[in-house]
Amino acid sequence: MKKKVLLVSLAVMVLLTSFCARRWRTNPIFLEKTREHRIIAILPFEMIFTGKKPKKLTHEQVKEIEEAESIAFQHSLYRLLSLQQGKYRHPVRINIQPVEKTNRILADQGIHLRDSWTREPVELAKILGVDAVVKTRIEKRRYMSGLASFGLELGATILNVLSEEFPLGIFIPTATKRIRAHCFLFNGKDGYSLWARNVEDRADWSLSANEIIDGINYHFARHFPYR
Repeated sequence: MKKKVLLVSLAVMVLLTSFCARRWRTNPIFLEKTREHRIIAILPFEMIFTGKKPKKLTHEQVKEIEEAESIAFQHSLYRLLSLQQGKYRHPVRINIQPVEKTNRILADQGIHLRDSWTREPVELAKILGVDAVVKTRIEKRRYMSGLASFGLELGATILNVLSEEFPLGIFIPTATKRIRAHCFLFNGKDGYSLWARNVEDRADWSLSANEIIDGINYHFARHFPYR
């Protein structure tokens, strides 16, 4: 009986280890690759919408929403990582380029926010003058309202449509609630993936945009390397 329990316990441990490995991975040569790292940059998040797009919005308005969400997620991760640079028992020990500077440099180099989603990490790291870059992709089936709390301006028409299409306090199917997020840290010299974290979570859309976005980024900030 004891032997059977032991075998079951070992099997569970293997499954849990496998599961965690798929969701959170640090490259075995992380310390070797990052020994001389001094500063990293958080790139605008790539936003992938998989739901039904509102009919009242034009293609350009949809792009405006996605880009506003991209910046909101970017600012959130920067803030959460900055908080962990000195507050925690094992703080993040790396300088993080302010996102305003990151986005300004990209714009000055003619790289539009959406272009940064597909550019190579090595190229972007060189342009930004950093040792590594953080690239993140968000997949969801619902747009967000309340982005004004991030200091982002969206037209009145867009805000009205979002409030009509995605009102708070209504029943939302479980599939619609799911958000998939994939975060990668790439070495600036050779593009090696140094660290990766995958999150699949159910968003409570009755919460504010700040709370939903911070809730996703908290998973990344909590396990971020350089400690």
